[in-house]
Amino acid sequence: MSQFGMQMPGGRGRRGSSPDVYTGLLFLSVAALVAACLVVYFAGSRIGPEGNALGMHVDGSPVKLATPGQ
Repeated sequence: MSQFGMQMPGGRGRRGSSPDVYTGLLFLSVAALVAACLVVYFAGSRIGPEGNALGMHVDGSPVKLATPGQ
């Protein structure tokens, strides 16, 4: 039918999917989670033993804060 210039109803070509507002919110939330993880890691490195953010303190040892220059 397209040879004669006639078109079928609903026969329009399908578009590819495009990012919508939910995709944007997903990327925004991932960026916020990465930023929060970095903040927690750097805060942990200030109070961790010998600057190790994932290290455990020994029982009875004093907790010392690292100065920003060290």
